[in-house]
Amino acid sequence: MKRKDILEMTPATVFMAGAYLVPFILIVVYAVKLGGEISIFTPLNSRIVSFTFYQAVLSTILAIVIGLPGAYLIGRTNFKFKYVFSALSTVPFVMPSISMALGFYTFFGHNGILNSYFLWPLFHLRFEPLFSLLGIIMGNAFYNFPLIMIVVGGALSTLDPIYLEAARVDGATRLKGFLHIELPMILPSIATSSLLAFVYCFTSFAVVLMIGGARYATLEVQIYMYLRTLLDFKGATALTILQLGFVGIFTFLFSILRKSAGIFSEEISGARSRFPKWGYIYVIGMIIFVFGPIFSQIISGFWNFQSSRLTLEWVSRLFSGTVNSYIGNSAVSAIVWTIIFATSSAIIVVLLSITGAHAVQKRHASVLEALFTSPLAVSPITLAFGYIILQNYFFLPFPVEIIAIYTVISFPIGFQALLSGWERFPTEIDDAASVDGAGFWTKTLKIRIPILKPQIISAFLFSFAIAMGEVSATMLLYDPRYPTISISAYRLFSSRHIPEAQALSALLTVATFFIFYFLEKPFSSEKI
Repeated sequence: MKRKDILEMTPATVFMAGAYLVPFILIVVYAVKLGGEISIFTPLNSRIVSFTFYQAVLSTILAIVIGLPGAYLIGRTNFKFKYVFSALSTVPFVMPSISMALGFYTFFGHNGILNSYFLWPLFHLRFEPLFSLLGIIMGNAFYNFPLIMIVVGGALSTLDPIYLEAARVDGATRLKGFLHIELPMILPSIATSSLLAFVYCFTSFAVVLMIGGARYATLEVQIYMYLRTLLDFKGATALTILQLGFVGIFTFLFSILRKSAGIFSEEISGARSRFPKWGYIYVIGMIIFVFGPIFSQIISGFWNFQSSRLTLEWVSRLFSGTVNSYIGNSAVSAIVWTIIFATSSAIIVVLLSITGAHAVQKRHASVLEALFTSPLAVSPITLAFGYIILQNYFFLPFPVEIIAIYTVISFPIGFQALLSGWERFPTEIDDAASVDGAGFWTKTLKIRIPILKPQIISAFLFSFAIAMGEVSATMLLYDPRYPTISISAYRLFSSRHIPEAQALSALLTVATFFIFYFLEKPFSSEKI
């Protein structure tokens, strides 16, 4: 291996080894030291594991049911406002969990928008899924259906329509053509996205904690309760070992399925089907039950439900210092530190992804690719637990810990974006520049970065948005001296200062939407 290749691999490899692998290794070492003091297979743990599987399966099924029709619409049809619809549909996947919880509370609550303004006045009925198993399933599906829709929609858009056209010539209907030709070809993408959605549902934390309520405990929630509330490190270690085992199996299956999911034809036709009639019903349903919580959460920060009028009262209270004691700091500090943490982690992700992706693409280093993408299935709570154990060996200030964790959980996205860019990179331009005497920095600044600009922007914005909305690891390691928007909103929500929490969360939701609206075009134009 050339010295230049080693230098390219080193930054990302060293970072992931230190910030990602070491905390997990320390958890295992800690478990070994405890030895017989921990009991992994107990009746309580069995019940928790069973419920975790149960809610994850149901949530994944609902995510598939919601996501597949949308995948067909964005992958096989053209319609007005397609990019806006796609951007809005992407927002839930990285929507801050506290924003989602407040959106569900505002929209589906007993006195929420759906019940107070529509169901009860019109039909004298109420739909109240909050603080129940149905609420957990709906919340998880709300988060993960975009994953199904985007991955499968991308696979549909790459299918060569020549096969379907041949089937129609032979007399096959549109439905038969889809079931017998297109569906088998996109099954790998459906399986891959569904398994990844299942992993996210399996490691769900905020949805279960805030939408399900105290009666429901998954592995993730129980680990948090052991560490933060009960200070039971032995119980947390036992559940963490169980979770690592299951997630390891899921990750292995995902890596196998991922190899089967890809582009089916190099010649992509621009042909698109006519927008179906059922698509209108689907879009209306999405507007009500998916976009409804998003919009209601934004509006609730500026709306007085008692007087039914717009107001800046909640924003004023938020920034006047009235609720600072409940936050533990100020709202301004929360915004500033959130931007600092998110920006820092996003910059690190971009820098590591540029070199790491290039090295993997050039050397076909499948082991490194697996290492760099495996955090997709990582539990932030478990990672944060590893950092707690790490503190026994040397001190890490909270900003260093949280930036490292944010970087780890968003690195796979940046890596995949830059890997896609390097795979499409016109090497002949690079070679021609070398012949003309261009050095490394000249080629990097004047050729490589301009060509990879869409992927760099996408990686940065995606990482920034994920970091802004992260809540689980931040809650476990939280230091009031360094508040974040998501934790401040959660603390306001927990102390029943819901209007102020909605106002703060509304700012976060709007920022997330605009990030993904501008992010959608680089992704779609480059077909990442």
